[in-house]
Amino acid sequence: MTSLKIMALAAGLALSAGSAEASCSVPDNANEFATQIAQGLNATRRANGLNTLDFNRRLSRAAMRHACDMQQNAFFDHRGSDGSGAHQRVKSVGYRTCLTAENLAYGYPQPQTVVSGWMQSPGHRTNMLVPQAREFGVAIVDGTNSGPIAVLVVAMPCGA
Repeated sequence: MTSLKIMALAAGLALSAGSAEASCSVPDNANEFATQIAQGLNATRRANGLNTLDFNRRLSRAAMRHACDMQQNAFFDHRGSDGSGAHQRVKSVGYRTCLTAENLAYGYPQPQTVVSGWMQSPGHRTNMLVPQAREFGVAIVDGTNSGPIAVLVVAMPCGA
């Protein structure tokens, strides 16, 4: 990513959370953390001969809603407290998705360890390397002393 794209990503991440997430606690370095995850995601995709993904604010909003739900309701799961899955959450923010994949991380204090941890897990690796994916969103919220909660959503919009 170019530095201009990184700055735009950081600005987009700062604006991604909606009012429903206003009471959600985020670490001071959330934008930097998320930007480094985005860089790691795209570097990993390039290294595997795949297209890089574009940042999408709606996908980040869906990721933030789920991260805040997990934080506020004290759970860690792909299924939301309302029973929703990633595909439903992405559609609920107005994104027309034909493919959705989600990665969660908890207890990794550094963004590089989040990406490397996902790459060492077969299911998470598959999600990061979905060839059809075109866009991503990411959210970081405070966890406990073990580190933040990270949510990555990758998707392909319908008609892409």
